[in-house]
Amino acid sequence: MLAEELHKAYGGCAQMTLRALQQVLGLEDVGVFKAASPLSGGVTLAGEVCGALLGALMAVGLAVGRSKLEPTSHSTDYSRAMNAGKIVFDRFREEFGGVRCRDVHMKLFGRYYNLRDQQEWREFVESGARARCSGVCRVAAKLAIEALSSAEYFTNREK
Repeated sequence: MLAEELHKAYGGCAQMTLRALQQVLGLEDVGVFKAASPLSGGVTLAGEVCGALLGALMAVGLAVGRSKLEPTSHSTDYSRAMNAGKIVFDRFREEFGGVRCRDVHMKLFGRYYNLRDQQEWREFVESGARARCSGVCRVAAKLAIEALSSAEYFTNREK
């Protein structure tokens, strides 16, 4: 899938997952893409919420989210984005045993790499772990497409 290939070529799980979805959904926006820059590696390489998940959620919001200032209680778009986002989040958590980069590392590699530490970053890259994270981008993008399908994004777009 495109997200996997982009991540293998360029790195940056949040941006590459987002970019792939932007291309597939026809929602390319350089500002949104730039905004995802510090989200990879679990937000600034800190091991927190997985960047691939964040990129997928950003794409969901871009596709069906609220586009004007209105109370959340009165916004159909806000509700659609939250519902689709919950699907992505919950299925991602089921797939990887958690939503944090640390959780994904444990599931995939049996250990956590501190990506802020230069030595651990080198070990991460040398072990091939970065390439395996490309598969996480693929899964996150796939979950976003499935959630948008259940939110009838593709049907409503054709109208």
